[in-house]
Amino acid sequence: MSGGGGTTTQIQELNPTQLPFVEYGLGEAQRLYDSATPTYFPAQTYVSPSQQTQSAMTAAQNRAVTGNPLVPAAQEEYLSTIQGDYLGATNPYFQQRFQTAADAASQQYFDNVNRINSQASMAGRYGSGAADQLQDRAMSQFGQNLANTAGQLAFDNYATERQNQLQTAQQAPAMAATDYADINQLLNLGQMAEGYQGQALQDAINRYDFTQNIPQQNLQNFLSAAYGAPLGGQTTSQIPSGGLLGALSGASMGAGLGSALGLANPYTAGLAGIAALASM
Repeated sequence: MSGGGGTTTQIQELNPTQLPFVEYGLGEAQRLYDSATPTYFPAQTYVSPSQQTQSAMTAAQNRAVTGNPLVPAAQEEYLSTIQGDYLGATNPYFQQRFQTAADAASQQYFDNVNRINSQASMAGRYGSGAADQLQDRAMSQFGQNLANTAGQLAFDNYATERQNQLQTAQQAPAMAATDYADINQLLNLGQMAEGYQGQALQDAINRYDFTQNIPQQNLQNFLSAAYGAPLGGQTTSQIPSGGLLGALSGASMGAGLGSALGLANPYTAGLAGIAALASM
């Protein structure tokens, strides 16, 4: 048994049937790496506002800037009510209502005076003290009717307007908030326009990022294809020197050789191992 060691070399070759496919795959990976692909979607990736939407936004913006003419008119009416512009003599309709009632009382007074004069004349007492007393009484009644009418109208007007004042005062904050309705509408329109602009900006950012990442992505794809392809190889291992370790190594190699030769019988495989030992 010799005592020297040595080396063994094992060569693994790619299956010849697989070789054309591997070469084709690597060639395609190289071609894709050298090409200008992939490319980004050529059109915009967001939906622009339609003509109807743009027209509606323009109309709403004009209305928001111009304002609602009903709001100032309503606010002015609220202010007049809260200030008491419709209380008593400041009520533009109070005098008209009083004049109507005064005209009716005046007509009744003149009717009473004419009746008194007529009756006194028929009795031959026209111009007498009794007739004068009746006329004075009619005049007093006329004045009392006017005062009662004015008082009742003023009381009703005051009670009604005070109620209106209280209700209007409670609603004043809501009416004041209507000033911001047009402002908020304009703000919403601005945010809507900014949303479309933001979509356009995001589209540009995505295109830029895509272009910047193409080289890195292509390189990564190419390396993944190259490293993943089945390849042959060659390995070299050191054979131990003689002695017990060499004997064991030779026996192991002989057993492996026997197995490779199809020697299923362990005794036959052992003989192959002994032969291997003898060659050392």
